Amino acid sequence: MPIRPALVLGAATAALALAPVSHPAVRIREYDIPTPNAAPHCLVAAPDGMIWIAQIGTNQLGRFDPHTERFAAWSLPTDSSRPHGIVWASDGRVYLTEQRGNKLAAFDPRTERFTEYPVPSPEAGPHTPIEGPDGEIWFTEQRGNRIGRLNPRTGVVTEYPVPTPNANAYGIIYARRENAVYFAELNGHKLGRVDPGTGRIEEFGTPTPNSGVRRLAVDRAGGIWMTYFRAGKVARFDPATRQFREFDAPGGRDAGPYAVSVDSTGHVWFNEFQPSLNDLVELDPATGEMTRYPIPTGPALVRKLTVDATNTVWYGNNGQGRIGRVTRE
Repeated sequence: MPIRPALVLGAATAALALAPVSHPAVRIREYDIPTPNAAPHCLVAAPDGMIWIAQIGTNQLGRFDPHTERFAAWSLPTDSSRPHGIVWASDGRVYLTEQRGNKLAAFDPRTERFTEYPVPSPEAGPHTPIEGPDGEIWFTEQRGNRIGRLNPRTGVVTEYPVPTPNANAYGIIYARRENAVYFAELNGHKLGRVDPGTGRIEEFGTPTPNSGVRRLAVDRAGGIWMTYFRAGKVARFDPATRQFREFDAPGGRDAGPYAVSVDSTGHVWFNEFQPSLNDLVELDPATGEMTRYPIPTGPALVRKLTVDATNTVWYGNNGQGRIGRVTRE
């Protein structure tokens, strides 16, 4: 596929934009991150349209400007911290989890400076962050088997033990309608719920055993969507009825549904991690119909999806050091 030469302009670098791949419904375009071995793990769309990227392979926070198609990057203060999860917060800062550094890092784009917050428990493995009520940052502790809560105003981190031993707390989401934080248990095969007011945790086992709940998303009605990485399904949990509705992934039990997000139309997007499939899937919950879109390069090993204000779906191509943009034709 033809590519454009990279241009270096100050601290930002223009993207190597691969020729787009078209489908009757969508257009997928990938951009090559100029830093070698970036291994983009998670990414998030900010309100201004910027795409922020946890570049786990180079210990950097990356930024992509969709208007100029240029990248910029900043190295984290802690060496080999393995920046993993990422979230944009209402205080205008980008928060990352440092999985090996055992910290949270907050980056202020105005000053281009980081502030780091150590996690109290050693080797907790902070994994995925989300902004909860009152601007506090909630996160999963994958190795510590806890849910963490950072108050950015005081720097205090509070931890809540997950009731199921070795649950492998993974994805996390804030459900604003019910003021609750939900988290995924990859090894516990459950969906967890935290009451921010009391810290009380409830757990809901999935109807399918050995499901491997991995990532979470919330829809406008307050339903919690999740991927079953080990069972080849996606599911919606209704907080009102506390019932699950499951959908088989088109690639079968070994498809490895991983990331999940909900767009502004209510359609659910997820990827099939299995390298032989290497695709994105769009699900219409009203009909159960699924449409598959091949990812242009691979294995992509997509870990996270994000939807921006224009209803554009973005993904990190962890395997090939790129990010991808999915737009309607």
